Amino acid sequence: MQIDTQLLPIPPDPDSLLNRSVVVLDILRATSVIVHALSQGAKEFIPVLSVEEAFEKKKEFPPGTTFLGGEKDTQPIEGFDLGNSPREYVTEKIRNKKIILRTTNGTRAFHLVSPAKEVMVGSFFNVEATAERCLTIGWDLLIFPSGDEGRFSLEDTVCGGMIIDLILKIRKQDIVLTDAAQAAHLLFKRFKGNLLEAFHLSHHGSVLIRLGRGDDLPYCAQTNILSIVPMFREGVIRLID
Repeated sequence: MQIDTQLLPIPPDPDSLLNRSVVVLDILRATSVIVHALSQGAKEFIPVLSVEEAFEKKKEFPPGTTFLGGEKDTQPIEGFDLGNSPREYVTEKIRNKKIILRTTNGTRAFHLVSPAKEVMVGSFFNVEATAERCLTIGWDLLIFPSGDEGRFSLEDTVCGGMIIDLILKIRKQDIVLTDAAQAAHLLFKRFKGNLLEAFHLSHHGSVLIRLGRGDDLPYCAQTNILSIVPMFREGVIRLID
């Protein structure tokens, strides 16, 4: 099993994805929102690329069944029901709701890797379950940090390194790491004693703090609190039996 990491969120060669699984990571905050909300009873997520697409997509569903969530430039979007903090997605509000999600980095990432054999949603919340799922299916793996508006993302890559670390602890034999995967693993080992340090050092973490949303950093740093691994298939993210 080869493990690679896309250190910059550029479109992979679609043909290279056909025989690989992918884990998408947007720790601050889209994939943390998705994993958390599905654990709280949300029905599914539909990731879209623009605010306009989100409003148009909502018209396809009966009134009251679908919420709009996400952010633009890290700020809540006027006319949306929810922002991009996992703490907003509580059971009493979202149970059995479809959520159309638009974010700057994360929702784009899912569409970039859609040709893959399987696309998983990863976060620190479900990092161990994600590693176990990667080993269970056994395909070559691409870890895809969503990045920060096209730039490298420290917190996403550290989470990818933690997935690699867990895979190696479970089964070291026959695991081959590319140079990029080695780099992600080394970054995780640098920060594994204090994940919040990586969050605070990251560009996007500092932006959230400056905007008064710093409470999301320790929330999104919670590790192995959920055992679900959502899947992105045919444009929709949901839990698969």
